[in-house]
Amino acid sequence: MAARRGLATLVAVGACAQTIVGCDADADRPDGRDPAPALTEASTPTASAGPDDRLVRVVVEHVCTNSELTRCPAPEDRPPPLEVEVAVPEGWQQLEEFPNVISPDLPTPTEGPDGAALLLGWTTFQVGLNSDPCLTAAEVDQFPDGHETPDVRVGPSVDDFVEAVQEVRAFDVTRPVDTEVGGHPARFFSLEGPDDLSACDLWRPWDPGIFAQGESNHWDVWAVDVDGDRVVILAQHFPDTPPQAVAQLDAMVATIRFEA
Repeated sequence: MAARRGLATLVAVGACAQTIVGCDADADRPDGRDPAPALTEASTPTASAGPDDRLVRVVVEHVCTNSELTRCPAPEDRPPPLEVEVAVPEGWQQLEEFPNVISPDLPTPTEGPDGAALLLGWTTFQVGLNSDPCLTAAEVDQFPDGHETPDVRVGPSVDDFVEAVQEVRAFDVTRPVDTEVGGHPARFFSLEGPDDLSACDLWRPWDPGIFAQGESNHWDVWAVDVDGDRVVILAQHFPDTPPQAVAQLDAMVATIRFEA
C-alpha cells in the first residue's frame, strides 16, 4: 500500500537552502560508512518580501510527550511559545490545523507528484528518531495516527538532532552545513524520501514530525537555535513540483523571523 496522504494531515516540507557556509565533504562518517553527499550548489534568496506578499504569524508551542525515550520537563521549565513570522506569496495560505503554508493552486497541493509545503516549527526541543521509518498498514493500526514510538534518543540541541539524523542508516541525507534563519544560527541538510513506498503505509523518520507525502519526497531541513531553543523549519517538494513553487519556498524561508 502506498503511503497515506492528505491535506489536513500534512506534516512534511522542502526548499532550497539560503546562504550556506562550511562543509567538510571529505570527512568519514563515524560508523565507517561513506560520507553523506555534500550540497553541490547553494542559493542565496533575497530576504525582502514581494509587493504582493502578506505576513503570516504562527505560534509554535513547545509540546512534549512522555515516552520510554523521553521524560518531559515541568511546564514551567519548557521553552516559552515562539511566534514565527513569514512573508507568504500570493496563491499560498496557512493551514488552520497545522503550522503549514501550502499552495492550493497546485494540482496536488501537498502530495506527490508535484505538491509543496512549508512547515514552521512542528519539531522543536523534543524529538525521537525512528530507525525503521516504514510502517505497514498493520503496524499503523498499532500506533495512534501512525505515530510510532521512536527508538533513537535525541538531545535538545541543534547539533544533537542533526548528528542523530546523520547516523540513521535508513535516511538518505546530505552532509549538514552551517547557515542562519531569521538572524539565528542554524544547520541545514536535505533528506530524500524513498522512491518506492509500496511496502509502507506511512514513512515517518522522526516524531513529532513529518511523514512522506508521496514517493521521492524531498525535504530541506533547517534546525535553528533560537536563543538556546531548537526549532525545525522544513520545506518539501517533489521532482515534478513547478520550479516557481520551489523558488517561492526558498524565498519564504529567507523572510522568516522569530519572536518570543
